[in-house]
Amino acid sequence: MTITHTTDISQPFRKTTLDNGLRVVTSEMPHTRSVSVCVFIGVGSRYETDEQAGLSHYLEHMVFKGTESRPEPQQISAAIESVGGVINASTEHELTVYWCKVAQPYFEGSLALLFDILRNSLYEPDAIEKERLVIFEELGMINDYPSYKVEALIDEMLWPGHPLGRDIGGTRDSVAGISRDMMLDYMSAYYAPENIVVSVAGNIAHDAVVAQVERLCDGWQAGAPGGWLDFSGGQSEPQSRLEYRKSEQAHMSVALPGVSFTHPSRYALDLLSVVLGEGMSSRLFVEVREKRGLAYDVHSEVSHFSDTGAIVISAGVDPKRVYDAAQTILEQVGELRLGVPEDELEKAKRLSAGRLMLRMEDTRAVANWMGQSEILLGHISDVDDVIAEVNAVTTDDLHRLANELLLTENLNIAVVGPCRGHRRIHRLLKL
Repeated sequence: MTITHTTDISQPFRKTTLDNGLRVVTSEMPHTRSVSVCVFIGVGSRYETDEQAGLSHYLEHMVFKGTESRPEPQQISAAIESVGGVINASTEHELTVYWCKVAQPYFEGSLALLFDILRNSLYEPDAIEKERLVIFEELGMINDYPSYKVEALIDEMLWPGHPLGRDIGGTRDSVAGISRDMMLDYMSAYYAPENIVVSVAGNIAHDAVVAQVERLCDGWQAGAPGGWLDFSGGQSEPQSRLEYRKSEQAHMSVALPGVSFTHPSRYALDLLSVVLGEGMSSRLFVEVREKRGLAYDVHSEVSHFSDTGAIVISAGVDPKRVYDAAQTILEQVGELRLGVPEDELEKAKRLSAGRLMLRMEDTRAVANWMGQSEILLGHISDVDDVIAEVNAVTTDDLHRLANELLLTENLNIAVVGPCRGHRRIHRLLKL
């Protein structure tokens, strides 16, 4: 079998591409006792048509429901949990990942298990129907929790009429229409070697991992993965949504369009978010919680996709103080356009770099870093290079970006809770 090897000189990352297109990336961490295995599939909810909405997520559930050699779901979970390990999976907009973390002596068995569920799942009709009911309950839970519901509303506002704007799990109607044949066709197209990255970190040897993966891939046929629907929409005026709920808190989300993960200003936006609302010394935490007592939790985060992104601020507040909290948050967002002092930027850089370096001590974090980078970008991002790019961001970069993105017409605010003042909320949308 012809394979291609590449090595990242500055990081302990190695990559091998098998002749069927499947990529294996590893990081040898001999000081650890654990091994983490992540299998990334290059498909997620934004690849789905409206009819298929929720299919990626449904499949993620179904592969755990039995294989030819392990026909009962508990046989799959017990294989990992009986040796003290953890196994799980998640579906995102642009990828799906199956992972487990085990003590080093059990690595080979755990890798074989992941390949078993991905290649040999049964998709029995009875199991499909049982899991359909489970997913209905999951979708209902999302709707019942105001903190989840407000996220769904803000996504709809950021990406209207687009797969990025709908729930990853789909809707009750779309899930009700998903058939076994749809699952098998989707699996055949996307769960193909050329669309898969196996990422392993821990006390392992790269060549041994490649040899095992090569054996486990025997006979795996190529598929025909499709592409995702691009997002070309824009926003010309501020938007607000309010949904009344009887709850102890009003859950609020303020969002603005951001940039993709390949955009030159990606790290500048990340640092703006750090300054604004990441950590207990951030502007939002200090002003909203410490000085004014308007919220217990308030924070910001950035999402990056292949062609778009967003910066989102979330808070849970006393319904009687929702307007004060919203105004304070918007004031803090607007003040970023005035500029960020050099010392505050340097603090944000240290926080970002420090957290990244600390994460890279954990095998699962390293496996996730490698696999996600490879599946989305086509290469493994060098940690030191990323830190260098973060450190290269200037106050001028932040000032320019804030004045490009943090505009009144880009504002979106959603509130879910015992609040009826929609017009009052909307009138606050000024930066």
